Amino acid sequence: MPYFMMETNKSLDEATKQDLLKKVSTFVANLLGKPEKYIMISINTGSAMIFDGNTYTTAYVTLKSIGLAKEKCSEYSSRICDFIQKELGIPCDRVYIDFGNIDSKMFGWNKDTF
Repeated sequence: MPYFMMETNKSLDEATKQDLLKKVSTFVANLLGKPEKYIMISINTGSAMIFDGNTYTTAYVTLKSIGLAKEKCSEYSSRICDFIQKELGIPCDRVYIDFGNIDSKMFGWNKDTF
């Protein structure tokens, strides 16, 4: 049940945003080795954001998943930053990532918990 949410001040047209959603979904599935069937992606663009005292492009990412290993987060951070820089041109030093490991019994889906 991985959930990837990105908020950025970079504006994207609707077609580009839809294409990015698909790319991110595949990327996260490969990153975590989980079926894309259970991956949810949310991308909010054109947000009012400031980082380091300026409004240059920036992004805030949340990645939550059941069984997210703390020791893998450094690797995930590197790969996520590289992906964002490649796809959106946002420098890695302008990206924050919030990782969260979710207890399977504290996350609901389809009338039950995992």
